[in-house]
Amino acid sequence: MTELTVPAWLNEKFLETVFQEEEINQTSIAIIDYDIKSVMPPGSNYSSDMFRVRVVYSVGNSRQEQVTSVIIKVPVVEGVFKEIEEYFSREPIMYEKQLPAMSKKINHEFAPKSFHSPLKNVLVLKDLKDEGYVIADKFKQLDYPHCELVFKTVAKFHAASLACYHDDLRFIEGVSAENFYIEGGTSFRSFMEGFVNQFGKAFDVFGVADSFKRLFNDRVGRLWDSGVMACKPKETGSNVLVHGDLWCNNLMFKYDGSGNLLDVKFLDYQRTKFCSPVVDLLYFLWSSANSEVLDSRQKELYSIYLETLNSTLEHLGSEARLSEEELQDDLRALSDWALICLCFTTPLMLAEPDNALDLEAIELHSVENDENTRKVQQMYGGKHAKTLIPRLTRSYEKWVNGLYT
Repeated sequence: MTELTVPAWLNEKFLETVFQEEEINQTSIAIIDYDIKSVMPPGSNYSSDMFRVRVVYSVGNSRQEQVTSVIIKVPVVEGVFKEIEEYFSREPIMYEKQLPAMSKKINHEFAPKSFHSPLKNVLVLKDLKDEGYVIADKFKQLDYPHCELVFKTVAKFHAASLACYHDDLRFIEGVSAENFYIEGGTSFRSFMEGFVNQFGKAFDVFGVADSFKRLFNDRVGRLWDSGVMACKPKETGSNVLVHGDLWCNNLMFKYDGSGNLLDVKFLDYQRTKFCSPVVDLLYFLWSSANSEVLDSRQKELYSIYLETLNSTLEHLGSEARLSEEELQDDLRALSDWALICLCFTTPLMLAEPDNALDLEAIELHSVENDENTRKVQQMYGGKHAKTLIPRLTRSYEKWVNGLYT
């Protein structure tokens, strides 16, 4: 992975413009000092470069120094993302329109505060670390209490989005269309299918069971079409605005002094779409939940999700409801979506810094050339991938077999 370089525009003038917009009385801002550090190691965030900026400033004639920390999120527009640059226009819209409306509707903040940014598609966000929020260890996976909190919170997120949509059907404009799994195929299709093919070739590295190999081979030829179907609105039933990229590194948790969970905030709103809520639930579980949750506690989580979603909708005065029957139908219909997460998305997420793919250096159509094949296989050879992926394949096989019993 190439070393992260601070953009030339990320300077005193940029920061002054950001903080000046926050001053209600338009009192002048003076930047006294600032310090810039990279936020994430390689393999933690593929689509953006992120910088933590500690800023010391003063307001007007005051000699009192104020200190704050912000996160600057800069889109990566080379390699894989070069051909889908519109991918990055979605998140600023979410922070400007949908998230404030949803928070007002339900009196709950789902995301960090967003500041004015003078540059297109560059985000300036409040540093949640200052408020005690932390990102969990993606290699340890999340236990049941963390998963329960995420399910309750995403249920409120979905309910708020549905209530806002029923108030005004224009609510989802600009953030509802899928940007990867598009009907008819895009250049992303060759990237996804090439990656999935490499996953199948790594079975001996992982030591997966023959029964999973058969299950995978039966489904692999239809996975692209399954992804397209999952990411479209259902013709009947409940559709919601889903987060779309709900996994461990896009969550920040807050704890009390005794280590008890207090809150969770969601980050990264580039993959939102209007579709079945199950898209978020499966994506989260198969990227972030530990073995106990996947093997024995999914039903509890779905029950909690249903109760929270429907009670929140009732509280908001919405007549919409999601039945248990519809939820189970969606789980069966979207079982391939969980497999896509397992064999395509999750391996990228589990990559260690030393073997994470440099997506800026890979074109969408070139995953299976010799050099990129070597890099993908090297990623699969990481110690965490070799430990977690076999466990996930066993859990997935057990789960799929239980969907029809």
